[in-house]
Parts: sequence; C-alpha cells; structure tokens
Amino acid sequence: MCWGNKNRDWNKLVSDIQSEIDANTTIIPSNHLDYIQHYLDHDEYSMAFEYLYLEIMEREDSHFTLGKEKALEIALFFGLDDENECMVDGKFWPKFKSFLERKT
Repeated sequence: MCWGNKNRDWNKLVSDIQSEIDANTTIIPSNHLDYIQHYLDHDEYSMAFEYLYLEIMEREDSHFTLGKEKALEIALFFGLDDENECMVDGKFWPKFKSFLERKT
C-alpha cells in the first residue's frame, strides 16, 4: 500500500501503528504508552508513530513487527525525514535511519 496516495486507508494505518504498540506493551513504560495511545486516539497519527518509534529504538528488547519497508514508508508519509515535521524529537530521522540499518 502506498501511504502517499490520495486514497489512504486510514484504518489500516491506525491498525498497523496499534499492532506495533500492542507488540511492545511489556517493554515500553505504561505512562509512555498512555501518551502514545492518546495521540493515536486523537488522530495525531504522526506523533503517535514518532513517539512509539523513539521508544522502540531506545530498547534492545523491543519488538519491530512492521518491518523495515512499511515503517520507512509510514515515516516518509508523515514527513518525519524533515526535522521541522518532527514534534517529539527533531533528530528523529537520523535515529530512525540508524535503527533501520541495524535491522537489516
């Protein structure tokens, strides 16, 4: 699925992010999960994704279920390769790229 096209499947996007949250509930502190879930529940999908991946990247025992290609596609769709679009951490993109390189 191409997230950048006009016919986005928002339900699928939310489902993908939620599945990544669910896979990491025992790894990410509950108060951080609350923030991530809040963003997701209030249609702040980009912030939920960014915050979630910052948490995932910080933990060696995290679960990376989306896979490199889909995670990269979603991050690019949200424009997280532009530090001005990052709401949680302006250095998200270099951290994310480094994380993905370690996953290959």
